[in-house]
Amino acid sequence: MKRAVAIVAACMASAALGQTVLWDNGPIVTNPTGGTGAIAGQPISNADGFTFPGQSFIFSTTGVGAATWYDNALAEDFTVPEGEEWELTEATFFAFLTPTNADPIRAVRLNLWTSTPYNAHSPSPVPFPLPQPMLPQPLEVATEQGPLVCHRQSVTSTSTVRPVHEYTVSLDGLVPGGRLGPGTYWLEFAFVNDLTVGQNVLVPLVTPRDAVEGHNARQYNAIDGQMTSPRAWFEGREGYVNDEIPGRAFELPFVLRGRRVPLCGTSDFDGDGDAGTDADIEAFFACLAGDCCASCWHLGADFDGDGDAGTDADIEAFFRVLAGGSC
Repeated sequence: MKRAVAIVAACMASAALGQTVLWDNGPIVTNPTGGTGAIAGQPISNADGFTFPGQSFIFSTTGVGAATWYDNALAEDFTVPEGEEWELTEATFFAFLTPTNADPIRAVRLNLWTSTPYNAHSPSPVPFPLPQPMLPQPLEVATEQGPLVCHRQSVTSTSTVRPVHEYTVSLDGLVPGGRLGPGTYWLEFAFVNDLTVGQNVLVPLVTPRDAVEGHNARQYNAIDGQMTSPRAWFEGREGYVNDEIPGRAFELPFVLRGRRVPLCGTSDFDGDGDAGTDADIEAFFACLAGDCCASCWHLGADFDGDGDAGTDADIEAFFRVLAGGSC
């Protein structure tokens, strides 16, 4: 299970003050004032190093491609906890251009999956039937370059001018029905701009990597790296050579904002499969008195899910739902 982490305030200037951060997939800044030379005193992000068996040279991944111009995309998972629904309002992504004077990013292309993304070209085993994204066509949302977050570096460098910026987009229209219930989802994203061969849009990896758990970011790319090869969904791995040298999975930074909507109990309060019976009413009032059954609504006497248990609001909500109304 992946865990979300908080980014230190110095690492990221919030683009949406007053909104709730629902999910933060990890930090990228390793030193908030570590830049030298032309970027003296600016925040930097030193990549985590790795080696290949039998070699002493330290390699690192500064970023992975996510440009629609190359028909590339990335995906990361997040989890809505039990007892909540989320109304997503916006997301912030982090990217840098190579070279830095490449055409500016003008939009982010988005989709949402309810299971791990695969397609027919993915490495086996491939699930059957193939999972599909929630939207038949990706949602393309205009954006513009946000604040500087850091300069992405190799393992030991401190002076490379490689600016990583925020890109914040509205999520209106991404979620059918407007709300996500409990469960794990995958957010697919890619950046829209005009490039030429040799240019790219790259996303830095979550750094340091041990700041989070459950590394499993996915890439939509050509497995062999050739422009003309079919695109496949696969787990991204830095240092991959073959099955004997599989490299290591990684995480990608993003932030989701919005509103937590508490889930309300149902008229089958005692969880026996029969809704709106005397047994449900008796179980509810027993729970109000502190004696909740094992199969009862998982928030117990907090029927309306607002964090306050056993209130008049819970009783009123219970009888509204019992009568066929909404919470």
